[in-house]
Amino acid sequence: MEIDEKRLRKLESKVLAYRIRIKDADQRKIYDEVFDESTLLTIYGMMSSGILNTLDFPIATGKEGNVFRATTADGDFIAVKIYRISNSTFNNIQKYIAGDERFKNVGKSRRRAIFLWAQKEYRNLERMASNKIKAPKPIKCQKNVIAMEYIGVDGNPAPHLKDVEIRKPGKLFKTLFGHIKSMYQDAKLVHADFSEYNILMIDEEPTIIDVGQAVLTKHPMASEFLDRDLKNLVRFFKKHGISKDAETLKSDVVGDG
Repeated sequence: MEIDEKRLRKLESKVLAYRIRIKDADQRKIYDEVFDESTLLTIYGMMSSGILNTLDFPIATGKEGNVFRATTADGDFIAVKIYRISNSTFNNIQKYIAGDERFKNVGKSRRRAIFLWAQKEYRNLERMASNKIKAPKPIKCQKNVIAMEYIGVDGNPAPHLKDVEIRKPGKLFKTLFGHIKSMYQDAKLVHADFSEYNILMIDEEPTIIDVGQAVLTKHPMASEFLDRDLKNLVRFFKKHGISKDAETLKSDVVGDG
C-alpha cells in the first residue's frame, strides 16, 4: 500500500487531539493502546480504500475497545470499532472462541486472538443482518478494526437502553425477547452479554450491539450463556412492572414443549 504521508499525518494529528483533550492519565493510556502504529495503518488503509474519509470523534469506550464516529466521502456517518491489541481483558477470550467451529487454533498470540475476535463480531453481525435481527450492519473488518452502520440521530449516537425512559415496557420486552429468540432459532447465535448496556434506542426501537462474544448455539457454553441473557432481560423488566420467568422463556427460545 502506497502511503500518502500528508493524509497519514493528518490522521495522527486528529488522534493526538483526542488524547490531549483527555485529562485522566488512565484514559490517555487507553488511547495510546488504541492507536498503535499497526492500528493507525489499518485505519489509513480503510481511508485509502474509500470506506471512510475522516475519523470524527469517540462515542464509546469499552473494556476491550473503543468506538468512533466516522464520515464517508459522501458525508454519511459510520461507526468504527477498534479493539485494543494491548488488553488484559482478553485473558478470558478462550471461553468464547473455544468450541466455535468457525475459529480454531487461536494459539497463544494475543494479536492473532484479537484479530479473530474482531472477525467473530463481524461474522456475527453478518448472521444477524441476514436474519433481519436489528443490529448494526457490518461494512468491513480488517485486523482489529470493524466498520459498521452508525446508530444515531442527526449525527449524535443513540442512547443505551439503561439511559432512556421506557413508555411501553410490555411492547419493548416482546421486541427484545423476539430478538433473543430469533438470534437462537434463525441466526443460531446466543448473545452471551445481553443487557441494557448493549442495546441502543431510537424512538423506542432497540438495536443490539457488542456481539463479539456471541457464540453459536453449538458452543458448549451456549445454554449457560442463554440462561444469563434471559435472567438479565427478566431482571431489567421486573423494575418496569413486567414479571416473567427465565426458565419458561428459555423453553420457548429453544423449543422445549
